[in-house]
Amino acid sequence: MRNRSVLYELTVDLSSGEWGIACPTDQSLIGPVQYGWDRFQKDPESMTFGGGLLAGSPLPGTRRMIFTGYSPQWQGFYVSALGGAMYVFHRVGVNYVWLRGQSTQDVVLFINHRNGEYTVRLDPVQPETIWAGYTDQTGRGWEGFYALQRYLFEKYQGDFDGDAWRILTVGPGARLTREGAIGSNAIKKGDISIVDDWAGRGGLGSRLLQHHHVAGIVFGGDWQDPAMKEGKELDEYFLAHFGQRAIAADMILSQKYRYVPKFDTGGTFGVNMHEAEDRLFSYNYTSVYQPSQRRFEQHEKLIVEHYLKQFNQETIAPRNFDHCGEPCAIVCKKYIGEYKKDYEPYQALGPTCGIFDQRAAEYINKWVDTMGLDSIQTGGTIAWVMELVAEKLIPPQDFGLPADGPRFGFISDMQPEALAELSMHNARYAEAVLRMILFTPQGEPFRKGIRSAAKWLDQKYGIRSIDRAVYTAHGEDGCMVPNQYWVPGMFAPMPLMGKYFSYYGVDFMPPYALGRKNVERNVYEFYSENSGSCRFHRRWVEDIVDDITLSHFDLQLDFWRVNFELAKSIHDFQSHQSHFWESERVVDLIHAYLEWWLERGLKNADLEQWVQRFRTDKWAAARDYWEQMFQGMCDAFAEGVDEPQHQEHGMLQK
Repeated sequence: MRNRSVLYELTVDLSSGEWGIACPTDQSLIGPVQYGWDRFQKDPESMTFGGGLLAGSPLPGTRRMIFTGYSPQWQGFYVSALGGAMYVFHRVGVNYVWLRGQSTQDVVLFINHRNGEYTVRLDPVQPETIWAGYTDQTGRGWEGFYALQRYLFEKYQGDFDGDAWRILTVGPGARLTREGAIGSNAIKKGDISIVDDWAGRGGLGSRLLQHHHVAGIVFGGDWQDPAMKEGKELDEYFLAHFGQRAIAADMILSQKYRYVPKFDTGGTFGVNMHEAEDRLFSYNYTSVYQPSQRRFEQHEKLIVEHYLKQFNQETIAPRNFDHCGEPCAIVCKKYIGEYKKDYEPYQALGPTCGIFDQRAAEYINKWVDTMGLDSIQTGGTIAWVMELVAEKLIPPQDFGLPADGPRFGFISDMQPEALAELSMHNARYAEAVLRMILFTPQGEPFRKGIRSAAKWLDQKYGIRSIDRAVYTAHGEDGCMVPNQYWVPGMFAPMPLMGKYFSYYGVDFMPPYALGRKNVERNVYEFYSENSGSCRFHRRWVEDIVDDITLSHFDLQLDFWRVNFELAKSIHDFQSHQSHFWESERVVDLIHAYLEWWLERGLKNADLEQWVQRFRTDKWAAARDYWEQMFQGMCDAFAEGVDEPQHQEHGMLQK
């Protein structure tokens, strides 16, 4: 049994370059969110990253790297995660890193542990020069995020042994906007792999570069965790609870993310696109105004028979599956060539932007990744601008945009060739919109985010562009384009939005009950995030990660209570910054969701009452709906929420 004193932190003073490694005095900070929140309260200008106690174990899905700090996009404390990076970082021999202060110039943070000795230093770098174009040793050219990552790979490859190192870096979006992501590709067989992963939500890449002046982080080491070499002990937990050993149980519980035989597809893109049916968003969410039958037709003709069909033929059939950088049998990363296919990027920068073809979606998604931007936020912003141009609310010539405009009207059927042509036209228009935002003087107001830009446009042109923008508001002008699910929980007034820290089931709940349910979901999501576990493995994480962690490390803690108090503390700090919905489009999304359930014949007095209220005065109804959801959340945090009874999975082989 390893000694209870298990937590070590590396503190780096970026203003001086001084650093030190210590065992934090508070050993109850057993997770990276807990640790980050503690350090944020001590120094709101700082930023942290690290992983959970199981990062050095053979247990798949436990090696996510968790970043925390101030989000310029959300305007508050935020948490973002990057898959697989702790598989390498745990070899550095520390659990957490605390970045403090500001460098006087752009730098790369270099961290290496070799033969019991640490090397930590700040190396100057000029990211703009490299983003503009970098030719590698083979003669291939790179741009943006991928250029800087390739440059750092070739510069530091000789400092590490084999594949036991990794690179984190940012793209031009981190310099120019509040929505920059932190990206990383695993290093395999002596080269950068094709599968990238992102701490995308929250703009922490922008914070890392603009505030701390860190353009990249390179790390590796040879330390091995002596407490985590054997998997036999871990199997015992799974055998006792699920009747299967760890890997076998994980394969069953995480089936969606690998392959679902019933659907003949897999991964987030395959399963979510298959199940979307008439709840699919398209054309900047204007699909919610269409009759359900037309939305069903759109899903069948444009998604099932084309967009999803391409994916199944090109990715699922040949089993183009990989993982995020940690050995994991789920291999959730679905790809073709250099294009990784996940649901939310290929939805936000897909149907939401009027794109229903894989070639066109690949084109715009890769360019957004090259710029190092949050795909969901970028997709929502681009779709909004495209609608404004298509509806002639703003003149494209004022922004240097093509005069022909996007092809932006709801369609439910089209021949494949025509659909591919329309999709590529919209993808190229989306690129033009983003180039305008990033690189022209006219784009400057948009670089502050969709909420700020909407207010600027409305003042300039005397319009209500804000009523077509879809976001959740926070702080003075912080905002988050929601995850791409048509459910009220994605628009909840929770203190951390843009992730899954709220209830996102499609089932109807009265808003007060939904607010309380959001709190329960928040705590359970912290089971994953605060243990550094991938939420794709949440069906077992939420059942037994507490037992594994507490018993293995001999910790005397109430895991549920720890994570509840963490969520409550964040709520108490920043819930006052939550704002009622400012956009009519969001109000209409909620109203249409309620009508959707009524249309399906759900017999529920609360539902019928809410539908009638929205039909009578949607703004008054929406205000009350929002306030009841907020009150339910506040009451649940004030009164406490008991840990629900775990679902009994039993003998999974049955």
